[in-house]
Amino acid sequence: MQGKAIRRAVVILDQASGALREDGGQVLGLDLWPQVRADLEALAERGVKCFLGVPAEAEMKGIERLHAFAPFLRIIPLPPRFCHARNGEFAAGLGLEPGEAATALVSADRRLRGNGARAGLIPAPHVAILPMLAEGHIIRAARLVAARETLLRFGYTARPVPMHFQPTGKGGEWAMIALISEEMRKACALRRIGVEILPCDPLTEDLFWLRPDPHAPLAEKARAALEEREILHGEAGQLLVAMKPCENALALDLHGAHGHSEYLQPDPGLLRPAPRSCAGRIPGDLPEMLIEKPRLDPRWLDLLRLTRPLCDIVTAHYADDLDRYTGAASLDADGPIISRHSLHPDNKRVEKALLADLAAMGYCPWRHDFIHAGVTHSNIIADLPGRGDLAIRADILARYRDILHRGPIPFPLRQWEREIGELADCEWFARADLAQMPDHEILCRIEEIFHLRPWYPWWKKLCRFHGLGADIVLVGCHFDSTAGFEPVYAATVDPAPGCDDNGSGLAATLSIARNLRALEGRLTHTVRFCFFNAEESGLVGSKAYAAAMKALDAPIRATICTDMMGYNSDENRLFEIHAGYTDPAIRDISLPIAQSVADAAAAYGTLAPAQTYRGTSWSGAPDRTVFDGGINRSDHAAFHQQGYGAVLVSEDFFANLAGEPGADPNPGYHRQSDTFVDLDYARAITCAINKAVINLAL
Repeated sequence: MQGKAIRRAVVILDQASGALREDGGQVLGLDLWPQVRADLEALAERGVKCFLGVPAEAEMKGIERLHAFAPFLRIIPLPPRFCHARNGEFAAGLGLEPGEAATALVSADRRLRGNGARAGLIPAPHVAILPMLAEGHIIRAARLVAARETLLRFGYTARPVPMHFQPTGKGGEWAMIALISEEMRKACALRRIGVEILPCDPLTEDLFWLRPDPHAPLAEKARAALEEREILHGEAGQLLVAMKPCENALALDLHGAHGHSEYLQPDPGLLRPAPRSCAGRIPGDLPEMLIEKPRLDPRWLDLLRLTRPLCDIVTAHYADDLDRYTGAASLDADGPIISRHSLHPDNKRVEKALLADLAAMGYCPWRHDFIHAGVTHSNIIADLPGRGDLAIRADILARYRDILHRGPIPFPLRQWEREIGELADCEWFARADLAQMPDHEILCRIEEIFHLRPWYPWWKKLCRFHGLGADIVLVGCHFDSTAGFEPVYAATVDPAPGCDDNGSGLAATLSIARNLRALEGRLTHTVRFCFFNAEESGLVGSKAYAAAMKALDAPIRATICTDMMGYNSDENRLFEIHAGYTDPAIRDISLPIAQSVADAAAAYGTLAPAQTYRGTSWSGAPDRTVFDGGINRSDHAAFHQQGYGAVLVSEDFFANLAGEPGADPNPGYHRQSDTFVDLDYARAITCAINKAVINLAL
């Protein structure tokens, strides 16, 4: 079907295109990622009919109001289990008739794209390639090699869709894996950019890096899996492969040290610099009546800087949380779980339990949904809102939120011209003729005035508002598990307790959330707790989330991820902080975060000095100044790749220097024997992270 110019495009609303504003089953609005909106508006102006397929549960109300947020799109509510429909049912579910104009189906989910291709549609993994398809261009997956600045200039001007960007290790060369057209391939030759076309179907297949452990022989089943699969590209330490629409995470049971595979998602924002901090950038033209200045005795800040929270208090519930989420105790009314694997039914129970636990602490948690290989998963997120430097009056913001909750459905907002105008004595309200403005422009302008940003869910009635100038200090962990190293393992039914990997990090993140709840209103910056799903399937959940935050210009000040921080079989109590990355500039902004964790651990004095990895290569062990085996192997990698400073905190997993004790990796890694955590050791690391987070958020 490639080469046929499309006249229609159906975009499935998912992590690659945007998100619903929803609260309690009521649809309140729509956030399309800015570049997605721009591309679709441009296509509509060129005469391409654009549709937005919105996955909707039966009880979800208010989908019809979405037209007000994107009037250039026709909204198509999709029935449950739409992605599993047969060819005829699939096309009918989109409202398509046989023989209609060439239609593109855009989805991040390869299974859905495969179904679309079988139904006669032209699949596309991202909206950004629609302009190429509208011209009838053929799309290829390619590896482009040149100097870094050459590739960046090419990315900004020719607009390939990048999926990965890193140095080759050869001089100043960098490599970009991207989706390109045949015309771009010709342009590369003129710019002296090397082009390697990758032998795959980029419209239906997904690309993954596989990173086998260089220090251990491959298991028999891993070797057999590699022999049966075409290697698209190979280099030191990693192999590039493609996964077909029918394959799921079990097809890549090829695990490596402290990680296994990495999903390469198409992401036009990958080359864009990360957004700057909000701190200190307070607008000077806010109407006085909108502002309330946070009142906090400065002596509190000094006290928080100087005080080390008692570790026994910080981690009082650590052991209980660990037992509940690893199957040693009942998680909920249905009893213990046996696995947290993303394909196991217990994974959904864990999602619900995390929401319930965070709500019981007093948070307003929410789901960040993403779809992968035909299954919808959720990251679980909760905020401790920062007070910032100033704040819009909460009563005014709450009144605006109430207007959106009230309806009618659909709007129009102009019915409330008087009520909106009374929200604030603002010059724009006084001179604006709301009756002549489309709803979307009214909404955008009001939210701009009130500094309401879609990177936090201010529209949810139970969620608190953030102050102006508050950045995000993100504390993350992955909550899924695997026992993929077992000779025989069926992820949908077999146990995968994952006590260390990553029950230890999950329990730590819950402990920090529980402890910091008492600091509401005292921290300048927002602390965001993120529980990522499908990490074991290729960092899928964290990559979807980090890309969405970048698209929304979220000001992430620091990211600290916890992964495997509970195994300790000796008296050395060594632990690792991974700040290294292939781009030295990203490594450099990550090092102060690492130092904050190291300083906090030293202040407690219950752990050996932190082993801080600052290398830019995953080879070269054990020299930590050049080597970091954690590069691209856990959830912090998703934030590194988007240009944010981030670190991973873990146990003593990688090779140590000659004068140090030997490394202490967990022999139960990715096995059903991963049932042990050294509680004193894990709690000590938790307390160091807790203190570092407080210092970073002050």
